[in-house]
Amino acid sequence: MYIPSDDTFLLADCIRQYSGKWALEIGIGTGLLLNLLEKSFTNVVGSDIDLWSLEHCRGRSGAMLVCCDAASAFAGRFDLIVSNPPYLPDDNEVRDKTVHGGPVGIETTIHFLQSALPLLVGDGKMLLVVSSLADSSAVDQLVMEKKMHKKVVKEKRLFYETLSVIELTT
Repeated sequence: MYIPSDDTFLLADCIRQYSGKWALEIGIGTGLLLNLLEKSFTNVVGSDIDLWSLEHCRGRSGAMLVCCDAASAFAGRFDLIVSNPPYLPDDNEVRDKTVHGGPVGIETTIHFLQSALPLLVGDGKMLLVVSSLADSSAVDQLVMEKKMHKKVVKEKRLFYETLSVIELTT
């Protein structure tokens, strides 16, 4: 289970600007973002492959919780989909699935995007955290291929990286 840090709080600040009927969080961690989404959305769903995260959130959140890979279990449509995916490049010695997102760091993000994009309503939005330490050119390529729009909603500069929350729309 991923413990909230600068990236989670950055995404939380951005989520407060959105509201609607249906929201999905991919990778719920401790449920901090689920609780925030519940304040602005009628229906909130959270997914995680980590049963311990789901068990931790059960009873702490009114969200519907589903154990699945990314958004693979869903057929519904969402106004907002959010995720703080693992985004650091893999460490050669230790791989922590809560922070390492693949060899260049962006592979998990791409997987989450491809799984979730078909679930957005026509004017839906997706918010993702990305790091300057990851090679995000694959995200830019996918955005071009899918004819989507990407904008940086908020950034936070740390001494070792810059975290960004990006908004994707179709």
